[in-house]
Formats: sequence, C-alpha cells, structure tokens
Amino acid sequence: MTTSDFDVIAAKLAGVAGALVSMRFLQGTWPQRVSTAICGALISFYAAPYVAARVGIPEGLSGFLMGLFGMAIASRLWEWVQTTPIAGVWQIVIDWLKKRAGV
Repeated sequence: MTTSDFDVIAAKLAGVAGALVSMRFLQGTWPQRVSTAICGALISFYAAPYVAARVGIPEGLSGFLMGLFGMAIASRLWEWVQTTPIAGVWQIVIDWLKKRAGV
C-alpha cells in the first residue's frame, strides 16, 4: 500500500471516527445511536471532499467534522420526522398549492 492510498483511507475513516465520537453525546437506544452513526459516516463520506474544497481545510479534518456534526444533524432530523404531524404539514402544502393555483 502506498502512502497516497493510506492518506485516502485515513481521510475516509476520519468521518467514521467523528461519528463515533459524537455517538457518545447523543441520547437514544443503541440501534438509534448506531444508525445515526452510520448516517453521520455516510454524510461525511459524500460531503467531506466538497466541504474541504470549499473551505480550504484538509479532507481528513472536514471528514471528521462532517462525521461529528453529520450524526447530530441526522439525529435531529429523525427527531423532527418522529414529532412532525404529517397530516398538518400536508394540509399546509395543499393550501399553499391551492392559493398558488387560485382555487
């Protein structure tokens, strides 16, 4: 394995490490915490190269930060999905569409 291969693998694993670190601070059952850790790692895997290029930081650091905060974002999104009254949201969307259509 060459040094550049190791660097690429280390940068990708940094997101997993960030997700595992933030797992310590989230509440919920073990399956919920593990699933949000996987979400954080996936967010890091896909978003870290973009964030690193836009912000100008190393990909490993952006991967770690995306894993750390990506898991928290995934956790909060899941809580929002669980507590949002879907019927009420759909009614707002339908009313807005009717207003736009002039009905």
